Amino acid sequence: MVVAVGIDIVSVERFRKLLRRYKDRATKRLFPEGVDYCKGKRRGEFYGCLAARFALKEATIKAFSQLGISLTLGQVKTQGGGRELRLKVEGVKGYKLLFSISHEKEFAVAVVNVIKEEPLGADGKSTEQ
Repeated sequence: MVVAVGIDIVSVERFRKLLRRYKDRATKRLFPEGVDYCKGKRRGEFYGCLAARFALKEATIKAFSQLGISLTLGQVKTQGGGRELRLKVEGVKGYKLLFSISHEKEFAVAVVNVIKEEPLGADGKSTEQ
């Protein structure tokens, strides 16, 4: 059952300026898991790639805040890219995340659905009604 939804939109240009101004310090703080998955992008897509992943982190934080769970950017990890994009949240169990991101020249957007995992009984059926 979906128990929370989060969405975020980021200006790619604003994000580019932030990363250029603060360089590695900002990248390491926002993406402690690394940014290698965005390095092979076509020219001009690097900042869109990172902005979309930042939007995904923010959307995740917003969704969990609806459940009374406070997260930091460091707890929300993005890894891989394309069809292999993975989203992990440290310190939170019992939830599955469904998400989507997109970016184009000016904006990056992300949406996250938090689904409560229901315990299964011995018969393989949900124990919750």
